[in-house]
Amino acid sequence: MPDKKIIAVILTAYNEEKNLGNVLSEMSDSYVVYVVDDGSHDNTRQLATDYGSRVVSHPINLGQGLTALTGYKTAMLEGADIIVKMDADGQHSPAEIPKFIEKMEKTNSDIVVGSRILGTNYASAPFFRKTFLPVYTWLINKLTGYQMTDAMSGFRAFRASSLRRVAKVLDDMIEPQYMASEMFIRFAKAGLTVTEVPINMGERKTGTSYKGFIRYGWGVLRAILRTFLDKEFRNTKNS
Repeated sequence: MPDKKIIAVILTAYNEEKNLGNVLSEMSDSYVVYVVDDGSHDNTRQLATDYGSRVVSHPINLGQGLTALTGYKTAMLEGADIIVKMDADGQHSPAEIPKFIEKMEKTNSDIVVGSRILGTNYASAPFFRKTFLPVYTWLINKLTGYQMTDAMSGFRAFRASSLRRVAKVLDDMIEPQYMASEMFIRFAKAGLTVTEVPINMGERKTGTSYKGFIRYGWGVLRAILRTFLDKEFRNTKNS
């Protein structure tokens, strides 16, 4: 019988004590859960510890992108086979994680993205998601050759061996706060493959997002431009 795969789930959290418990209570005991605390001022760290999660903390707030990178690198160092990244605010459901694993095994893809557009509740999506997400996704697809419907989704799964093979890509990020666009551009050049599964977005139970739509939209475009203007990126050979 083959060895059981180690599935690491990365939860990025900043002041999420009122939402985190709901997410962790639904998490399967078969996953290794990492809560990467991004300099929270509330009880996020203690709550994560109480639920038995492995807690990695930033001493100050560095932003969601760098927090995700910390989680990826920690899970890789500790021997994960599959790394699933999701948010800690309750909008992503742990019950949907098996879909990512199944899709990865069936397609042998390096990355599986959770598509909100393919999900059944997309009809009620907010204005920004309906208006700008398809545009950004189209642009990233044109630049990478991928065929995604939702390039900005924060619910993703990675084959850890693939990330280890292109580990330098993670270190080369120049706009980690707006990492999705840059990540896919760099991963495409490194030869990683992508597929999608439909996901449904829940409502944040308490609090508000720290992303401003205008700021976030401009940040995504800036990340794309800076990546292509990066001399080292342009000089890197395709895998």
